[in-house]
Amino acid sequence: MKKHPLYIIISSVFILVVTATPAFGQFKADVPHQNVRESITGGPTIPGLLDAQNFQMNHSFSMSMMNMGGMSVGVGAYTNAFSMAITPRLSLNTQISLVQPTLNGYQNQGNVFYGVGLNYKATENSYFSFQLNNYPTYYQRPNQYLHLRGY
Repeated sequence: MKKHPLYIIISSVFILVVTATPAFGQFKADVPHQNVRESITGGPTIPGLLDAQNFQMNHSFSMSMMNMGGMSVGVGAYTNAFSMAITPRLSLNTQISLVQPTLNGYQNQGNVFYGVGLNYKATENSYFSFQLNNYPTYYQRPNQYLHLRGY
């Protein structure tokens, strides 16, 4: 019985791949040392505004419960606060809160509160802040005095 030339070529390539593949493995000792921060930011050549040290992000989750006259009220809230230093004296802050109240076991429609602020430190003893938000007056904004390190 005569073997087909295509069969010989396919089996030769298969044998070559199976025997040569282990030669391309990499030992753990050969892996170069990598700094996680430099891998994320791309090294020290990143412009100052995009540097990871200029960003600060905080998350919080809170739950509260109270009982008034036999009625229970519960509130769950998730808050994300983000701050970015534009210059050493100028920073941008944002907050967003997702609030879900419940009354006697029935979930009411949730609320989304948000805010943005531009903060400028003119001198050592003067500080200007311009803020826009939709937080109700009875709700204390989270991280309302969020400052970056060194400012």
